[in-house]
Amino acid sequence: MSDDSARGEGEPAGPPGLALRSLDHDRRYVLGFPLHVAVTVCADRPGACIRRLPRASWAGSAGAIGVRLARADTGEEVVWIEPSAVVVRELGTPVFLLCPGACRRMLVDLSSYLPPWIEPGRHALAVVYAGPPDRVESPPVPIELAAPSPEQQRELQRLAPEIARAGSWGRWTSLPPEGGEPVAGRVAAGDPLRFNRVLRYLMYGPESLCDVDPALLDVLDGVYAPEAHALRAELHAARGDTARLAEQAELIRARYPGLAWWIDRIEAGQSELGFVRACRATSRG
Repeated sequence: MSDDSARGEGEPAGPPGLALRSLDHDRRYVLGFPLHVAVTVCADRPGACIRRLPRASWAGSAGAIGVRLARADTGEEVVWIEPSAVVVRELGTPVFLLCPGACRRMLVDLSSYLPPWIEPGRHALAVVYAGPPDRVESPPVPIELAAPSPEQQRELQRLAPEIARAGSWGRWTSLPPEGGEPVAGRVAAGDPLRFNRVLRYLMYGPESLCDVDPALLDVLDGVYAPEAHALRAELHAARGDTARLAEQAELIRARYPGLAWWIDRIEAGQSELGFVRACRATSRG
């Protein structure tokens, strides 16, 4: 970690550290499905630049995430998992640079941290993000873990072999469907898998990105709302609609600055969705 700016009068000596700006979450999650929360971190002093932070995302935590989960009624702790991040870029640890004045929002799935015996009910959830040697922990937030409905249980059973092969919901989302199986383009509001299904369709659906109806993203409410705006920017960029892309970019930088990095990548022609689509086209060729 380093501070690339001149130290202001009265600013503490030593390297900068991390600060937690927010932990965004939904109030209710269905057991067995993804449990997405969004951690936003920034430097603990103005003008600081922090390098080589592990990049957690919906695809994987990079070992940077820890979890505390306790029953709301008794306070009994049912999950206590420490982060295990060791940043070795040569071994493939994804990292990012936190520029002066910037923050970073990371949408992560905590479902793999839950033990199989956990029961439905109300809980208090705290999340730890570690960017060695520093770490930040959120205050506990209330969430409800609900049992799946009969229809949701059938869907979990149907997908169980695929999830077992992939190893996690994140990898299931990011890997192409086996055997060229078509990816459904209709996603229901309230579906516990709606974010993963939308991403899967955007990466592996039959349509070109420029032909995808942005209304597909309307189901991404709650904790996913900021990412929905970034995905709309992706679709506007694919269509070459610079005016609407600029509108989304302005909205995100003003309202969701933790996703400004995503807009920067789109504007630089480094869209991850575009990269996945280009790899598909190359493999088909």
